[in-house]
Amino acid sequence: MSDAGTTHEDLERFLAEHHLVGAGLRREGRAWPRTGNTAAHWSWEGIYKGLMRSGEIVTVGPNGMTGMRSVTGIEARKFPIWMNAQILMPGERTQAHRNLRSETRLVCEAPKEAIFVCEYESYPMERGDVVISPAWTFHDHWNLGSTPAIWIDGYDNGYNPNVNVNERMPDDAPYEEIRKPAGYGQRTLGLTRPIPTEPPFPLPPMRYPWKDTEAALAAMREAEESDPYEGILIMLASPVDGGPTLPTIAWQAQLLSARQKTLPHRHNSTSFYFGFEGEGAIVIEGERLEWHKGDIFAVPAWKWHHHENAKNSDSILFSIDDWPAMKKLGFYMKEEAKAF
Repeated sequence: MSDAGTTHEDLERFLAEHHLVGAGLRREGRAWPRTGNTAAHWSWEGIYKGLMRSGEIVTVGPNGMTGMRSVTGIEARKFPIWMNAQILMPGERTQAHRNLRSETRLVCEAPKEAIFVCEYESYPMERGDVVISPAWTFHDHWNLGSTPAIWIDGYDNGYNPNVNVNERMPDDAPYEEIRKPAGYGQRTLGLTRPIPTEPPFPLPPMRYPWKDTEAALAAMREAEESDPYEGILIMLASPVDGGPTLPTIAWQAQLLSARQKTLPHRHNSTSFYFGFEGEGAIVIEGERLEWHKGDIFAVPAWKWHHHENAKNSDSILFSIDDWPAMKKLGFYMKEEAKAF
Protein backbone atom coordinates (compact mmCIF):
# COMPACT_ATOMS: atom_id res chain seq x y z
CA MET A 1 0.00 0.00 0.00
CA SER A 2 1.39 3.42 -0.93
CA ASP A 3 1.88 6.35 1.40
CA ALA A 4 0.21 9.72 0.94
CA GLY A 5 3.16 10.96 -1.13
CA THR A 6 3.99 14.51 -2.10
CA THR A 7 1.73 15.16 -5.11
CA HIS A 8 -1.99 15.39 -5.69
CA GLU A 9 -1.81 12.14 -7.67
CA ASP A 10 -0.05 10.37 -4.79
CA LEU A 11 -2.70 11.61 -2.37
CA GLU A 12 -5.56 10.57 -4.65
CA ARG A 13 -4.03 7.09 -4.92
CA PHE A 14 -3.52 6.80 -1.15
CA LEU A 15 -7.07 7.92 -0.40
CA ALA A 16 -8.49 5.49 -2.96
CA GLU A 17 -6.59 2.62 -1.33
CA HIS A 18 -8.31 3.56 1.94
CA HIS A 19 -11.69 3.93 0.17
CA LEU A 20 -11.66 7.71 0.61
CA VAL A 21 -11.93 10.75 -1.66
CA GLY A 22 -10.74 14.27 -0.92
CA ALA A 23 -12.31 17.68 -1.45
CA GLY A 24 -10.46 19.71 -4.06
CA LEU A 25 -8.98 16.59 -5.67
CA ARG A 26 -9.88 14.75 -8.84
CA ARG A 27 -11.91 11.62 -8.30
CA GLU A 28 -11.25 9.78 -11.56
CA GLY A 29 -9.71 6.36 -11.17
CA ARG A 30 -10.76 5.99 -7.55
CA ALA A 31 -11.37 2.56 -6.07
CA TRP A 32 -14.74 0.98 -6.72
CA PRO A 33 -17.20 1.11 -3.80
CA ARG A 34 -17.19 -2.00 -1.67
CA THR A 35 -20.28 -4.12 -1.12
CA GLY A 36 -21.65 -5.92 1.93
CA ASN A 37 -23.23 -4.96 5.22
CA THR A 38 -19.91 -3.86 6.76
CA ALA A 39 -18.46 -2.17 3.66
CA ALA A 40 -18.96 1.36 5.01
CA HIS A 41 -15.95 1.41 7.35
CA TRP A 42 -12.98 3.77 7.17
CA SER A 43 -9.91 3.48 9.39
CA TRP A 44 -8.43 6.35 11.37
CA GLU A 45 -5.03 5.52 9.90
CA GLY A 46 -6.21 6.33 6.39
CA ILE A 47 -8.33 9.28 7.50
CA TYR A 48 -5.58 10.91 9.56
CA LYS A 49 -2.72 10.42 7.10
CA GLY A 50 -4.94 11.60 4.24
CA LEU A 51 -5.96 14.71 6.17
CA MET A 52 -2.42 15.61 7.19
CA ARG A 53 -1.12 15.29 3.64
CA SER A 54 -4.12 17.25 2.34
CA GLY A 55 -3.21 19.97 4.82
CA GLU A 56 0.16 20.33 3.13
CA ILE A 57 -0.85 20.33 -0.53
CA VAL A 58 -4.53 21.36 -0.80
CA THR A 59 -5.30 25.04 -0.15
CA VAL A 60 -8.56 26.35 1.32
CA GLY A 61 -10.42 29.61 1.81
CA PRO A 62 -10.89 32.49 -0.63
CA ASN A 63 -8.96 31.85 -3.85
CA GLY A 64 -8.07 28.34 -2.63
CA MET A 65 -8.72 25.08 -4.42
CA THR A 66 -11.68 24.30 -2.19
CA GLY A 67 -13.86 25.95 0.41
CA MET A 68 -12.90 23.19 2.84
CA ARG A 69 -10.38 20.35 3.11
CA SER A 70 -11.97 17.02 3.90
CA VAL A 71 -11.89 13.30 3.20
CA THR A 72 -15.07 11.28 2.68
CA GLY A 73 -15.67 7.54 2.41
CA ILE A 74 -16.31 6.45 -1.18
CA GLU A 75 -19.32 4.42 -0.04
CA ALA A 76 -20.66 7.12 2.30
CA ARG A 77 -22.58 9.17 -0.24
CA LYS A 78 -25.00 6.39 -1.05
CA PHE A 79 -26.61 7.05 2.34
CA PRO A 80 -29.04 9.90 3.12
CA ILE A 81 -26.72 11.00 5.95
CA TRP A 82 -22.99 10.57 6.38
CA MET A 83 -19.86 11.50 8.29
CA ASN A 84 -16.56 12.70 6.89
CA ALA A 85 -13.42 14.24 8.42
CA GLN A 86 -12.02 17.74 7.93
CA ILE A 87 -8.74 19.51 8.78
CA LEU A 88 -7.80 23.18 9.16
CA MET A 89 -4.12 24.04 9.33
CA PRO A 90 -2.59 26.73 11.56
CA GLY A 91 -3.46 30.26 10.45
CA GLU A 92 -6.19 29.17 8.04
CA ARG A 93 -9.77 30.38 7.87
CA THR A 94 -12.46 29.10 5.50
CA GLN A 95 -14.76 31.38 3.54
CA ALA A 96 -18.08 31.87 5.33
CA HIS A 97 -21.19 30.48 3.67
CA ARG A 98 -24.67 29.13 4.33
CA ASN A 99 -26.64 26.47 2.50
CA LEU A 100 -29.73 24.30 2.73
CA ARG A 101 -28.24 21.37 4.59
CA SER A 102 -27.36 20.95 8.23
CA GLU A 103 -23.63 20.93 8.96
CA THR A 104 -22.71 19.38 12.30
CA ARG A 105 -19.25 18.85 13.77
CA LEU A 106 -17.54 16.73 16.42
CA VAL A 107 -14.08 17.95 17.45
CA CYS A 108 -11.30 15.31 17.40
CA GLU A 109 -8.32 17.51 18.21
CA ALA A 110 -7.59 21.23 18.03
CA PRO A 111 -5.42 23.93 19.61
CA LYS A 112 -7.20 26.06 22.21
CA GLU A 113 -7.09 29.04 19.84
CA ALA A 114 -9.17 27.33 17.10
CA ILE A 115 -12.84 28.28 16.78
CA PHE A 116 -15.98 27.67 14.77
CA VAL A 117 -17.86 30.84 13.81
CA CYS A 118 -21.62 30.33 13.47
CA GLU A 119 -24.11 33.14 12.94
CA TYR A 120 -21.58 35.75 14.12
CA GLU A 121 -20.69 33.94 17.35
CA SER A 122 -17.45 32.08 18.10
CA TYR A 123 -17.51 28.56 19.51
CA PRO A 124 -14.35 27.00 20.96
CA MET A 125 -13.07 23.73 19.55
CA GLU A 126 -12.51 21.35 22.45
CA ARG A 127 -12.17 17.60 21.99
CA GLY A 128 -15.57 15.90 22.17
CA ASP A 129 -17.56 19.09 21.58
CA VAL A 130 -20.39 18.90 19.04
CA VAL A 131 -21.28 22.15 17.27
CA ILE A 132 -24.43 22.44 15.14
CA SER A 133 -24.78 24.79 12.15
CA PRO A 134 -28.40 24.28 11.06
CA ALA A 135 -29.56 24.86 7.48
CA TRP A 136 -29.24 28.46 6.27
CA THR A 137 -26.92 29.63 9.05
CA PHE A 138 -23.64 31.32 8.16
CA HIS A 139 -20.57 29.44 9.36
CA ASP A 140 -16.81 29.31 8.90
CA HIS A 141 -13.78 27.88 10.71
CA TRP A 142 -10.71 29.68 11.99
CA ASN A 143 -7.50 28.16 13.33
CA LEU A 144 -5.51 30.76 15.22
CA GLY A 145 -3.34 28.10 16.87
CA SER A 146 -0.05 26.45 15.95
CA THR A 147 -1.28 22.88 15.36
CA PRO A 148 -3.94 21.44 13.02
CA ALA A 149 -7.62 21.31 13.98
CA ILE A 150 -9.45 18.11 13.01
CA TRP A 151 -13.14 17.35 13.29
CA ILE A 152 -15.82 14.95 12.06
CA ASP A 153 -18.66 16.36 9.96
CA GLY A 154 -22.20 14.98 10.02
CA TYR A 155 -24.43 15.90 7.06
CA ASP A 156 -28.06 15.34 6.09
CA ASN A 157 -27.70 15.94 2.34
CA GLY A 158 -30.12 13.19 1.38
CA TYR A 159 -33.07 15.13 2.78
CA ASN A 160 -32.66 18.04 0.34
CA PRO A 161 -31.52 16.31 -2.85
CA ASN A 162 -33.09 18.70 -5.33
CA VAL A 163 -31.62 22.15 -4.70
CA ASN A 164 -28.95 22.95 -2.14
CA VAL A 165 -28.75 26.75 -2.35
CA ASN A 166 -25.22 27.76 -1.33
CA GLU A 167 -24.55 31.42 -0.57
CA ARG A 168 -20.95 32.45 0.08
CA MET A 169 -19.80 35.71 1.52
CA PRO A 170 -17.99 37.77 -1.16
CA ASP A 171 -14.30 37.23 -1.84
CA ASP A 172 -13.47 40.79 -0.76
CA ALA A 173 -15.29 40.28 2.59
CA PRO A 174 -15.18 36.51 3.08
CA TYR A 175 -15.52 36.17 6.87
CA GLU A 176 -18.17 36.68 9.51
CA GLU A 177 -17.70 39.48 11.99
CA ILE A 178 -17.92 38.05 15.51
CA ARG A 179 -20.67 40.25 16.98
CA LYS A 180 -22.14 38.17 19.77
CA PRO A 181 -20.50 37.77 23.19
CA ALA A 182 -18.80 34.50 24.07
CA GLY A 183 -21.28 31.88 25.24
CA TYR A 184 -24.31 33.76 23.89
CA GLY A 185 -26.05 30.64 22.59
CA GLN A 186 -25.38 28.64 25.75
CA ARG A 187 -26.74 31.43 27.94
CA THR A 188 -29.88 32.22 25.93
CA LEU A 189 -30.98 28.74 24.85
CA GLY A 190 -31.05 27.00 28.23
CA LEU A 191 -33.78 27.09 30.85
CA THR A 192 -34.00 30.88 30.50
CA ARG A 193 -34.33 32.40 27.04
CA PRO A 194 -36.02 35.15 24.99
CA ILE A 195 -39.77 34.62 24.57
CA PRO A 196 -40.36 33.02 21.14
CA THR A 197 -42.91 34.49 18.75
CA GLU A 198 -42.88 31.77 16.06
CA PRO A 199 -41.00 28.59 15.16
CA PRO A 200 -37.51 29.78 14.28
CA PHE A 201 -35.98 29.57 10.82
CA PRO A 202 -33.16 29.15 10.60
CA LEU A 203 -32.76 27.14 13.78
CA PRO A 204 -30.11 28.52 16.16
CA PRO A 205 -26.57 27.14 16.23
CA MET A 206 -25.68 25.16 19.33
CA ARG A 207 -22.60 23.82 21.09
CA TYR A 208 -22.70 20.66 23.19
CA PRO A 209 -19.52 20.64 25.33
CA TRP A 210 -17.88 17.26 25.94
CA LYS A 211 -17.81 17.89 29.68
CA ASP A 212 -21.63 17.92 29.70
CA THR A 213 -21.90 14.82 27.52
CA GLU A 214 -19.38 12.97 29.67
CA ALA A 215 -21.23 13.97 32.84
CA ALA A 216 -24.54 12.69 31.45
CA LEU A 217 -23.02 9.32 30.54
CA ALA A 218 -21.50 9.07 34.03
CA ALA A 219 -24.82 9.94 35.68
CA MET A 220 -26.65 7.23 33.74
CA ARG A 221 -23.98 4.68 34.61
CA GLU A 222 -24.31 5.60 38.30
CA ALA A 223 -28.10 5.20 38.03
CA GLU A 224 -27.59 1.85 36.23
CA GLU A 225 -29.66 3.03 33.26
CA SER A 226 -28.23 0.80 30.55
CA ASP A 227 -30.23 -0.34 27.53
CA PRO A 228 -29.81 -4.02 26.54
CA TYR A 229 -29.60 -3.02 22.85
CA GLU A 230 -27.44 0.12 23.02
CA GLY A 231 -25.64 0.23 26.36
CA ILE A 232 -25.75 3.72 27.85
CA LEU A 233 -27.13 5.95 25.11
CA ILE A 234 -27.89 9.69 25.25
CA MET A 235 -29.18 12.19 22.69
CA LEU A 236 -27.96 15.76 22.27
CA ALA A 237 -31.32 17.52 22.59
CA SER A 238 -32.50 20.55 20.63
CA PRO A 239 -32.57 23.73 22.70
CA VAL A 240 -35.71 24.80 20.82
CA ASP A 241 -38.10 22.01 21.79
CA GLY A 242 -36.09 19.41 23.73
CA GLY A 243 -36.47 16.92 20.87
CA PRO A 244 -33.78 15.49 18.59
CA THR A 245 -30.77 17.61 17.72
CA LEU A 246 -32.23 18.58 14.33
CA PRO A 247 -35.41 17.70 12.42
CA THR A 248 -33.40 15.35 10.20
CA ILE A 249 -30.73 13.84 12.46
CA ALA A 250 -30.00 13.12 16.11
CA TRP A 251 -26.48 13.29 17.51
CA GLN A 252 -25.98 10.58 20.11
CA ALA A 253 -23.23 9.43 22.49
CA GLN A 254 -22.99 5.84 23.65
CA LEU A 255 -20.96 4.06 26.32
CA LEU A 256 -20.31 0.33 26.11
CA SER A 257 -19.03 -1.05 29.40
CA ALA A 258 -16.13 -3.45 29.63
CA ARG A 259 -17.06 -6.95 28.35
CA GLN A 260 -20.53 -5.78 27.34
CA LYS A 261 -22.43 -7.49 24.52
CA THR A 262 -25.75 -5.98 23.48
CA LEU A 263 -28.80 -7.74 22.05
CA PRO A 264 -29.55 -7.56 18.31
CA HIS A 265 -32.01 -5.04 16.90
CA ARG A 266 -32.75 -3.32 13.61
CA HIS A 267 -34.42 -0.11 12.45
CA ASN A 268 -35.08 1.48 9.10
CA SER A 269 -33.01 4.56 9.89
CA THR A 270 -29.32 4.91 9.00
CA SER A 271 -26.60 5.21 11.65
CA PHE A 272 -23.08 6.58 11.24
CA TYR A 273 -20.60 6.05 14.08
CA PHE A 274 -17.29 7.57 15.17
CA GLY A 275 -15.03 5.65 17.56
CA PHE A 276 -14.31 8.28 20.21
CA GLU A 277 -12.68 6.14 22.90
CA GLY A 278 -11.54 2.53 23.10
CA GLU A 279 -12.40 -0.12 20.54
CA GLY A 280 -14.99 -2.76 19.88
CA ALA A 281 -16.99 -4.62 17.29
CA ILE A 282 -20.37 -4.39 15.65
CA VAL A 283 -21.96 -7.41 14.02
CA ILE A 284 -24.25 -6.54 11.10
CA GLU A 285 -26.35 -9.38 9.65
CA GLY A 286 -23.68 -11.86 10.78
CA GLU A 287 -20.75 -9.83 9.38
CA ARG A 288 -18.30 -8.72 12.06
CA LEU A 289 -16.70 -5.27 11.87
CA GLU A 290 -13.84 -4.51 14.28
CA TRP A 291 -13.49 -0.79 14.97
CA HIS A 292 -10.78 1.23 16.71
CA LYS A 293 -10.48 4.75 18.06
CA GLY A 294 -10.95 7.29 15.26
CA ASP A 295 -12.69 4.92 12.83
CA ILE A 296 -15.91 5.90 11.06
CA PHE A 297 -18.45 3.24 10.13
CA ALA A 298 -22.12 2.94 9.20
CA VAL A 299 -25.00 0.57 9.83
CA PRO A 300 -27.36 0.46 6.82
CA ALA A 301 -31.09 0.70 7.39
CA TRP A 302 -33.05 -2.41 8.41
CA LYS A 303 -30.04 -4.59 9.21
CA TRP A 304 -29.85 -6.68 12.37
CA HIS A 305 -26.87 -5.55 14.44
CA HIS A 306 -25.42 -5.65 17.92
CA HIS A 307 -22.39 -4.22 19.73
CA GLU A 308 -19.55 -6.03 21.50
CA ASN A 309 -16.83 -4.69 23.77
CA ALA A 310 -14.39 -7.51 24.48
CA LYS A 311 -11.93 -5.30 26.40
CA ASN A 312 -11.58 -4.66 30.12
CA SER A 313 -12.20 -0.94 29.65
CA ASP A 314 -15.11 1.17 28.43
CA SER A 315 -15.66 2.24 24.83
CA ILE A 316 -17.44 5.41 23.70
CA LEU A 317 -19.08 6.01 20.33
CA PHE A 318 -20.62 9.14 18.90
CA SER A 319 -23.25 8.66 16.22
CA ILE A 320 -25.70 10.43 13.95
CA ASP A 321 -28.98 8.77 13.02
CA ASP A 322 -31.81 9.94 10.77
CA TRP A 323 -34.61 8.49 12.91
CA PRO A 324 -36.01 12.02 13.48
CA ALA A 325 -36.66 12.45 9.76
CA MET A 326 -38.06 8.95 9.43
CA LYS A 327 -40.45 9.54 12.32
CA LYS A 328 -41.65 12.88 10.93
CA LEU A 329 -42.30 11.21 7.56
CA GLY A 330 -44.26 8.43 9.27
CA PHE A 331 -41.92 5.67 8.10
CA TYR A 332 -39.94 4.70 11.20
CA MET A 333 -39.88 1.05 12.29
CA LYS A 334 -37.80 -0.86 14.82
CA GLU A 335 -37.51 -4.51 15.87
CA GLU A 336 -35.70 -5.92 18.87
CA ALA A 337 -34.60 -9.50 19.50
CA LYS A 338 -35.21 -10.86 22.97
CA ALA A 339 -32.14 -13.10 22.84
CA PHE A 340 -29.46 -14.35 20.44
